[in-house]
Amino acid sequence: MKGEDNLILNQKKYSEWDDGIFIILLLLVILIPLAFYPYCIPVFNPAKDLILQLLTLIGFTLLLLKLIAVGRIVWIKTPLNLPIFLYLVFGSLSLIWSVNIYNSLLALPFFLAGPLLYYIASQSIKEQKYIDRLLLVIIVVGTGMALYGIFQYFGIDFEFWTGNIARNQVFGLFGNVNYFAEFIILPLALSLGLFLSREKIFNRIFLLIALIIMGIALLLTFTRGSLLAIVVTIPVLIFFYYRSAVGELNKKHYRRFAFYFLILVIVAAALVYIPHPLNQKGSTLGNLRERVTIESITSGSSTLRRVAIWKFTWMMIEERPLLGSGVGTYGYQSLPHQAEFFAQGNNRDIYPHGFAVQAHNEYLQMWAEMGIIGLLLFLGIIFIYYRNIFINFRKMGEKGKAITIGLAGGVTAVLVDALFGFPLQLAASLSLFWIFLGLSSAQINLSQLFSEAEINQKKDKKNTKTTSIKVNANYNTDNKKAINEKELNLSNLSTGNKIKKIFLSILVVALMVGVISFLIRPFMARVYWYHGNQQIVKGNYQEAIKIYEKGLKWNPWQGEMYYDIGNILAKEGLNTPAIEYLHKAEKYVDHHSLPQNIAAAYLKKGEIEKAIPYLEKAIKYQQKKEDQLPLQLQLGNLYLTIEDYQNAERQFQNALQVNPESAEAYYGLAGVYINEGEKEETIAALQKVIELAPESRVAGYAKTMLTKIELEQKEKEQ
Repeated sequence: MKGEDNLILNQKKYSEWDDGIFIILLLLVILIPLAFYPYCIPVFNPAKDLILQLLTLIGFTLLLLKLIAVGRIVWIKTPLNLPIFLYLVFGSLSLIWSVNIYNSLLALPFFLAGPLLYYIASQSIKEQKYIDRLLLVIIVVGTGMALYGIFQYFGIDFEFWTGNIARNQVFGLFGNVNYFAEFIILPLALSLGLFLSREKIFNRIFLLIALIIMGIALLLTFTRGSLLAIVVTIPVLIFFYYRSAVGELNKKHYRRFAFYFLILVIVAAALVYIPHPLNQKGSTLGNLRERVTIESITSGSSTLRRVAIWKFTWMMIEERPLLGSGVGTYGYQSLPHQAEFFAQGNNRDIYPHGFAVQAHNEYLQMWAEMGIIGLLLFLGIIFIYYRNIFINFRKMGEKGKAITIGLAGGVTAVLVDALFGFPLQLAASLSLFWIFLGLSSAQINLSQLFSEAEINQKKDKKNTKTTSIKVNANYNTDNKKAINEKELNLSNLSTGNKIKKIFLSILVVALMVGVISFLIRPFMARVYWYHGNQQIVKGNYQEAIKIYEKGLKWNPWQGEMYYDIGNILAKEGLNTPAIEYLHKAEKYVDHHSLPQNIAAAYLKKGEIEKAIPYLEKAIKYQQKKEDQLPLQLQLGNLYLTIEDYQNAERQFQNALQVNPESAEAYYGLAGVYINEGEKEETIAALQKVIELAPESRVAGYAKTMLTKIELEQKEKEQ
């Protein structure tokens, strides 16, 4: 009797803690899509990232406190437990070999949040009602966000959103049309999966309305990667249902679905591509047609830009293929590799220039940051996830099967979208992705326990209503016990007496408070960065510096604020402290103007040799070839000053590649040749200067030099 009492007591403790964790999951699903903070740079992502990290930390802390409270380490076995743990550990270890430890430390909490969310969901959701409620909230939030996006498309929005036009105005509360689309695909795919089921999970009219609203919103974003993700996900969902179907009648039902989908694709393609009054230029369908033409897909600026990013990301991978450069370091090292890529051949003429913080391909970015080991660990997680679903299809009831397939649809949509975007770098889509993985494991565990009882109930059609109620009651009680017995059989450690429990609880809470402080600091620094920038706009530079300095106390690794302070000091002629701040910025962040600004500060101090390497880098960082020309001429003259004629000639020749009619470049070459004693080349270069710009100042210098050379030649002949 005493053992049974302890079992009941432990079950009650489990339930209380799990209820608290369920509330955390609900808050994650609701708050992340809604969160933004206007007085922060940027407005949207930092608030969402902070909420993700804080709520995940609180949820994981509750999970640990639950284990302490019940006096046992209780862990439900799932096939994903070990691979996700290895992925989590390897990502954390990447700090050891990171190319920038500061960037990796700041990125680590965001990286850990996903895997921890899996454990929180899979270990805490033990009743069907919690899964049902969570899925309902996800669909409702997705539908609400989609409805808001539709209003935005038609110009119905809050006044404080300004400056966006066309598809760019459909961003919900995400600040970017692509971020919005990468969120919508998750609840949309989930709703599709549930709607296709023959089992009634939620009201079908509700699901249909949700599908229509989210589908229209996604269409109005014209985001090709996300649209493709849904187009691919639909046949995957039908395939899942077909494979899981029992009996020829059910299989025939899903073959019919596949046929309907094929017809839908053909009709949709006809509506988009075949000219008719509804898809004329400027209409919604017309805009969509422009986005999905073969030309725009294969040679549009967006596509070419992505190809360029993928190519120089591959250059990063080739440098560190095994272990990668460390979590969170992609943005820090993208500019140098991009500069190297554009320096090759005529890449600068072929591909659009930009500044990539993300690789626009999760798999390439994961390989670049975590090496092939990290990528294979992630792909292993995905393989085991789908394998677990297929293995357990036949053991699951219809409801559990439908929910698992719906969740798999959301996961599939993200994996397809990840080929062209970065949904796993965005708090809203990342959180749902890992929650979907966790809920899938929880649903499979529940379905395995409940399926046998459900089958027996369906077979016993002669039972009275009263008997059915009793069976249901016994079924719920027996299976709750089965779940808890399974957990207790896994326990292998007792936490000991109450004092030990209290000590461990205090330690866990203290660690949570410390980590919360670490998480809040970067967010607060961005708030100060925003207010400092506002002072710069007003021309209050000294006040801006004071605000930046306060922000750096919150996060001394915020390189952008060092950069801004350095620029202000340089403008005021304080070159020595300006250089100090710009070098501090260089330690934490890379910026396309940073090398040029450092070089300029050194030149103002007359330190030419220190300026030269930064000017070399600054030339490669320029967005346009035309912008390279003045820096190449300046650098060539600096090399002339220090009598490095070989590098001077190289820079002037590079300048002529940018502008073959640059009189200044020819004049610089004349300076190189005359110092190397090559008179014929000198005369030819000077004559070219006069030919190209006869009325210019350098032409006057060239004429003087030619006269001098001629006089020297005559003197030698005499």
